[in-house]
Amino acid sequence: MINRTQFDTLAAATNDYSISIYLPTYRVGNRQEDRIRLKNALKKAREKLVHRYDLRESQAEEFLAAGYELESNGAIWSNLSDGLAIFIGPDRFDYYVCPIDFEPMVYVAPEYYLRPLLPLLGTENRFHILALSKGAIKLYTANRYSISEVDLQGLVPVNMDAALLQDSFDSGRSRAGGPEGSRGGNNQAYFDRGGEQSNDVEEVKTYLDRVDKGIADYLCDDKAPLLLGGVEELIPIYQEANTYAHLYRDGFVAGNLEETNIAMIHERAWSVIGKHFDEQRDRDRKLYGDNLARREAGTDIHDIVPAAINGRVAALWLDRNRYTYGAYRADTNDVKVMTDEDKNATELFNLAAVRAFQSGARVYNVAVEELPADEGGLCAIYRYTLDADPTNSESN
Repeated sequence: MINRTQFDTLAAATNDYSISIYLPTYRVGNRQEDRIRLKNALKKAREKLVHRYDLRESQAEEFLAAGYELESNGAIWSNLSDGLAIFIGPDRFDYYVCPIDFEPMVYVAPEYYLRPLLPLLGTENRFHILALSKGAIKLYTANRYSISEVDLQGLVPVNMDAALLQDSFDSGRSRAGGPEGSRGGNNQAYFDRGGEQSNDVEEVKTYLDRVDKGIADYLCDDKAPLLLGGVEELIPIYQEANTYAHLYRDGFVAGNLEETNIAMIHERAWSVIGKHFDEQRDRDRKLYGDNLARREAGTDIHDIVPAAINGRVAALWLDRNRYTYGAYRADTNDVKVMTDEDKNATELFNLAAVRAFQSGARVYNVAVEELPADEGGLCAIYRYTLDADPTNSESN
């Protein structure tokens, strides 16, 4: 599945002509239908290259050669998810298997079409999961569709034993049980200089204080919520130790997650934190209405596209099934609406979505009924009123 670096590389690329293909696919059982969909999409792309860019049939076939190879590659059709995204350029052929049921699309233009991928990468549903146990610490970064583990080597103690061994050098305590230098188990006893067994809660606090320091340093200025997981006794102790500004306190993933499958961790985490993002959507919709009267929100494509390009959009909604073609004019900081038959036209919803996302906006590519207002398929909340800066001093 695509990551942010790959997305930004595609977003920065421009060619005389490029191909973006989106297909819905079946996870299993319909290989032939999936292959036919790709074959038909490549035929449509070839026709557009010939009609719009005056390529000869042989030139178009050569440009799409890697796509034809993919269509005849039996291996890929056994390893699909809900959607397939394909990007073809003069020196590029990339494809991504994605857990999104894409609407079929063939886009031929100088830029790649990336709007359908935003739910996989957007900040509007991104979060972290910190799995706590005395035997291990694991941190994951996730969103609605994916999860990946973060390499914490050198950032946090590998387990409670290691944290307390480090602490014993600092405080003068010694470990009991096992030869010096060997690793003990999680039930190992620790003694202070007087020979009395120390309080386990204090040991756990020492351990989780060290974990928090590493996690807070790693997350730093991140604003995604941090969801905790682990046995119930560890959760309140970590909550007290926590110094990360965006700890999620309205729930946690209960149970020892040390040996839990990563897919199951993701499923259980989303069942806890998904409501947080639903509430964020509701807050944004309300904020849209509140800001509309102050001209800090609106639906006019002539305002929204320049604002997105200049990093002035805080939240953006787009009807995922609607398209408007045209061109952005930097000299006047405006857009000219055109038709998709013009080879110089770009899809303006895609342009607004990509640029708003790259500037940190929350981007909702949704069904029309989820828009705050349906007056053209596009709604935005601005970071400040449009009247504050009518020039395009930030464009490039």
